[in-house]
This record gives sequence, structure tokens and C-alpha cells, in this order.
Amino acid sequence: MAQVLFKPASVEISVEPGSRLIDVSDRHPEAKVPYSCRSASCGTCRVRVLEGMDALSVAEDDELEVLEAFGSEDNVRLCCQLKLVQFSDRVVLEVVDPE
Repeated sequence: MAQVLFKPASVEISVEPGSRLIDVSDRHPEAKVPYSCRSASCGTCRVRVLEGMDALSVAEDDELEVLEAFGSEDNVRLCCQLKLVQFSDRVVLEVVDPE
């Protein structure tokens, strides 16, 4: 298990390795992660990874293309593409305000 903290909602959830974080946010709407497509095409679910990047899946080409369209900020990922791939004490994600 890993503790995943969603900011600014300040919601902390225990997550099993192998879990998709968009599915976790579906089960916990109080995390307040917005999304539309679930397929790395809209960029609505951008989050900044403040802690625990090593515990998350690596960005693939589709995700990188969408992030590039939004300016490719360091540590910003699409929540719909994130998967917890290994144990971590803590992962902290901050929802990026839509522009």
C-alpha cells in the first residue's frame, strides 16, 4: 500500500500497487480530480507530482504529446495515465488548475 495525498482537497487514500489513480479518484470524488476522456487526449486531469514520482508509471508517447501542448511543466502528469507501480511511503499529487 501507499498513501496518496490529493491536493488541494487534502484527501489521503491508501492505494494498492497496480492501481490506476484515475480509478482511485473515481471511487473517491472528494479528491476532486477533474477529467473528461480517460485516454490522454484532453489534459483535464493534469496533476503535479510533488512526492513519489519513482512509484508511478513512466509517461508514454500519448501522454507526453498532450503534456507538451500544455507546456510540459516539470513533474506534471495526466492522472488518467498514472498507475502506482511500486510501494511508496507517500505520493503527493496536486491538481493543476485548468486554464
